[in-house]
Amino acid sequence: MDAKNLKLCHFNLCCNELPFLKQKLSFLYNNFSQIIMVDYDILNKCNSKDGSIEYIKKYPDPENKITLLTDFDPDKITEYYGLSVVEKQKMFAYGSKYIKDDIDILWATDLDEFFTESTIEKIGNLYLNDQSLISVDQRHIGEFVYNQYNLFDFGQKFYIKPRITRHFKGKIYGHCNFDTYGKTIKFTDEYLYHFSFIGHDRCLHKLILYNKNNCKHQQDEWCEKYLNHLKRCEKYIDINHPGAGAKKIKTIKYNGTFPDYINVEEMVSELNNILTINN
Repeated sequence: MDAKNLKLCHFNLCCNELPFLKQKLSFLYNNFSQIIMVDYDILNKCNSKDGSIEYIKKYPDPENKITLLTDFDPDKITEYYGLSVVEKQKMFAYGSKYIKDDIDILWATDLDEFFTESTIEKIGNLYLNDQSLISVDQRHIGEFVYNQYNLFDFGQKFYIKPRITRHFKGKIYGHCNFDTYGKTIKFTDEYLYHFSFIGHDRCLHKLILYNKNNCKHQQDEWCEKYLNHLKRCEKYIDINHPGAGAKKIKTIKYNGTFPDYINVEEMVSELNNILTINN
């Protein structure tokens, strides 16, 4: 069997991420048998408001690959697993029941995490050559901040949590816990390109969601510094990572390549929309 014959499902949580959808959805459609998106804004308890839902609904789907879930209700989910924000655990549990029985491998990268066809094929071959393999952890090139030229550098062995796992019929998947399912290996050949901290409003939303123990002053200070760099139209910046456990990490300059299907300039421009500066 060839890796290209494996049936792959891509699962992701969606919240006001239209710039990423414009760059990534066609790639996903061309390389996956099924695409499941659970749309929900955890902070505001509503669906996306930036046109994401409309974009997905209008996207041509002649093969009926796309499942867009907009009726998620955290109060109705009682069985869920994983780490981090509880609502995300529940979103994974809710979306799990829509995965088709004939899927071989489940991918669960975030919409701001990009990879290549080469990565898909290489990881597929890992599964074909090792029937005991359950999950695969792919290293991140770092976390991009502000634009495509600034990167939070965690070193060459920067892994977060596995995003890829072998599918089992009826399984309820958890958020960030694929490494607990069985044999897990670290994939070293290629990177995930993670555009974590691009877009002022998006960064603020993320800081409020993840750093609930941080004082508002710290969040506002970081975002104000980001905004000031935008106002000055600077290419390279010097800013610390805003995460509670990574504040000593600073930016480095990045002048490398990206997956060729991404219009990085367009994506970053949309994320850093000039309207943000005037708000």
